[in-house]
Amino acid sequence: MSKIKKDTCRFILSLDIGGANTKVSLLKLDLEEYIKKSEDNLISSYKNILSSSTHVYSDIQFFPFWDRKTEDFNHVLKEIKTEIEKIITDDNNNRLQPNYHVVVTVTAELSDAFYTKKEGIVTICDSLRKVFNESEVRFINVHGNFIKITDAIEDYLSVSASNWVSTSLVLGEREKLGILLDMGSTTLDLIPIKDGIPVTIGKNDVDRLLNYELFYTGILRPPVSTVAYNVPFRNSLCPMSFEEFALMADVYLILGEISEEQYTCDTVDGRGKDLQNCYARLSRIICGDPDMITREELDQIAHDLYIKQKELVKDAITRAIDKFIRRFIVPKSRLRFNITGLGAKILLEPALKELGIKEKQIFICELSEIEHIVSTAICLGVVYLKSLVDHFLYERDALIKKEQNDNVKEE
Repeated sequence: MSKIKKDTCRFILSLDIGGANTKVSLLKLDLEEYIKKSEDNLISSYKNILSSSTHVYSDIQFFPFWDRKTEDFNHVLKEIKTEIEKIITDDNNNRLQPNYHVVVTVTAELSDAFYTKKEGIVTICDSLRKVFNESEVRFINVHGNFIKITDAIEDYLSVSASNWVSTSLVLGEREKLGILLDMGSTTLDLIPIKDGIPVTIGKNDVDRLLNYELFYTGILRPPVSTVAYNVPFRNSLCPMSFEEFALMADVYLILGEISEEQYTCDTVDGRGKDLQNCYARLSRIICGDPDMITREELDQIAHDLYIKQKELVKDAITRAIDKFIRRFIVPKSRLRFNITGLGAKILLEPALKELGIKEKQIFICELSEIEHIVSTAICLGVVYLKSLVDHFLYERDALIKKEQNDNVKEE
């Protein structure tokens, strides 16, 4: 790694702590160099900070809170910390001080591992305190502000279900009128944007669900029984078992839309994530097995489940569009749609096109495959970097003004 100025270079470790996955991003930005090279009107731009910062590291840690001891989450955080501190070194392999800022967004408090959301937030805060320097940890709340751990505990509802905030701020920055669609392993966020600012009606999961700003379906974790009641089979419609025999992850691996590496959740039967086991799990949804049902028949079932999930997504998007049009009295043709997440190309883009949205209205965020998956964590880091840039500018301008005043006094 090239030599780093300790006084102006900042590392931002972002943690998007979900009920099943913790997504990790490490960004680096030299504030002084960034300000020197940036045009004045772009210095505080999220997009400019995103393109100028170095994406040093990203990762996904699978930790289903409902199926593990919550105290074991400490080990996940320690693994992340160990990996980050291997990376953050100078040319002589000496660890930099201060090492990094830690910024956090949380949705894991909804897990039924916790009796209440407050219990979830307190538990996660306790884990963060045990692993990281508490003074360097900040939570983003639903108002887009960064707060300390003690404040997060006190106002726990403001940091609950907050993972949509940073994504909408960064990716919606220049949108006059639009909707950010972020589809991951579990859920779909539908965030209305006006004049570059998220204008959500809901600030918690319940209100967001009521207003179709959150929709519970994703690419990996939904059981197939949440997508359809029956599937085509041997010239008939066969009712499905409601048992959790297979996930949509099995469907998308069979269809070739995801790889085994992208299958980042546990399988329902504890067996492998290879194609053969995915076919076996899918056969069980109609109480069969691989000896009873051919792969061709299972391919047809998988394709039908994809179509039915796409119809669910189209319905959710339609409701979000209709609500946006009623609120702001604009035609659908003026809306722009920013799409991100694992489901961006698999489901969101085809769903939008089938709804008559023109290609010029659809924008897929310019991120790599892994960056799309951890985009929430990356955007969280960018939002925090913006606050550091703004503070750096404020201090610099204050120093310049002081020097000017001192010069005037001397004269």
